[in-house]
Amino acid sequence: MFRFFSTVLMLAALLAGTNAALAASQNNEYHFTVKPGDSLSKYFYKTGLSSRLLANLLSASRQNQRLNYLKIGEKIIIKLHANKHFKSLSHLSRNQAIFNVSLVDNRFFNSSKKPQKRTRALSTTQVTINRSFGYDAQKAGLSLSTVSAVVEALSWDLNFNSDLRKGDRFFIVSDGSKKPAGIIYKSANKRIEAFSYQTVRGRNNYYDRRGYTLNASFLKAPLKYKRISSKFQLKRFHPILKTYRPHRAVDYAADYGTPVHSTADGIVKFKNYKGALGKVVILQHGANYTTVYAHLSNYVRSLHKGKAVKKGQIIGYVGSTGRSTGNHLHYELRYKGERKNPLTHKLPKQQKISAGELARFRAQVDEILDSL
Repeated sequence: MFRFFSTVLMLAALLAGTNAALAASQNNEYHFTVKPGDSLSKYFYKTGLSSRLLANLLSASRQNQRLNYLKIGEKIIIKLHANKHFKSLSHLSRNQAIFNVSLVDNRFFNSSKKPQKRTRALSTTQVTINRSFGYDAQKAGLSLSTVSAVVEALSWDLNFNSDLRKGDRFFIVSDGSKKPAGIIYKSANKRIEAFSYQTVRGRNNYYDRRGYTLNASFLKAPLKYKRISSKFQLKRFHPILKTYRPHRAVDYAADYGTPVHSTADGIVKFKNYKGALGKVVILQHGANYTTVYAHLSNYVRSLHKGKAVKKGQIIGYVGSTGRSTGNHLHYELRYKGERKNPLTHKLPKQQKISAGELARFRAQVDEILDSL
């Protein structure tokens, strides 16, 4: 019996020792994801390592000096011995390349491992328009979230309510992610492409094959004006109604007939007389933004509902139609239907993939196009 209990105690001790070793191993391995403002010195400080050790590591070879230039989203793993002395450092770049630095007998050794080229499993769903994109896409097996992603990605260049014709085709390419990896629209006389890409900074967006986002930037103002006669405010004394009311727009005082420009690429949603606003043009910009231009004296003749307009294009002229005390432009900015202050609201800007990432982006684009 005594020998039995002795054996049990020995096994327990061995197990306890193993668990302790595992815990120590886990406690001596530190994982970091690079965030804005991070540096190796910050990580060394957190793990109790000296700045002198870091200086020696960086100066040990030219390859090690790359660690001075960490990028947001990359991974750093620092391993220590049981005595808390430095053992190794691993740097994982966003393309999964690994760079290791180890300390053996007071000497630093490094090694690199390039990522294996993996071919993504791509699948393509074709949607041919018979009734509407929403109906035909769901009939083809696409989820509502995918339908929404396609509409949001292409709405800057395509009016899903008026531009689509029977026989138009969409090619939705998936790589297993939540959003499509590629979206291609083809009609008899138009082609739009959008490719999903995540930058090294972790930003995910859709780009055309040149590496530009599909959304347009906005002008700071829709016209050359004399002054701002009324700002965006929740309580303003109305000069005609003689009462306090919200003014969720910016009024630009300008001479009669001054040209009014579209502040971004868009589609004409409304062009008509609208009560107190007088002659109005309302433009849709992508899926989320709308701009309103009111009290116009006249419109550009070629302008009509459903027409595409470019940033800076003249759409009308300053006047004083509707409920107005003088020549000015009443300008509204709406985001998802809610009116925002045009002077302070942070508007989207067209982005471009950096030169350093363009090759990787184009490789993804070629892979998607080759799969069609």
